[in-house]
Amino acid sequence: MSLIRVVYAHRVDSEELISHEKEVRLHRELCEIMDAYPWGAEMEYFEKYGEGGGFHFLLGDDKVYACYQYVPVDLHSGLLDLDIVLKPGLLNFFGRKAISKHFDIVSVSEVKAKVKELFEHSVESLYKKHNS
Repeated sequence: MSLIRVVYAHRVDSEELISHEKEVRLHRELCEIMDAYPWGAEMEYFEKYGEGGGFHFLLGDDKVYACYQYVPVDLHSGLLDLDIVLKPGLLNFFGRKAISKHFDIVSVSEVKAKVKELFEHSVESLYKKHNS
């Protein structure tokens, strides 16, 4: 069973963005975090200050990882990106095995469905899946 690190930011008792980090073992736990996120309030703050929260869902460590990044753009959708680094390479360049994929605008339910693969695959199998 994979351990996924969920890093997200939102405001708590002030107008300052606060970063939160949790490790989850189950896809259901990740969905609960997203369901509890204050979507409406954060969209209002984004419109007011031009700064908003978002999510990172990370499988792996700082060198070998698969990471989905979700940035809300409105109440029900946002931008989703996937970065996978299978081999960091020399100077983070030579021999590097990495891919990046942009999914454009997706709904919160689509994000939940896509990030489920972090619980079902290894970084290597995700690299193979998205590199074909």
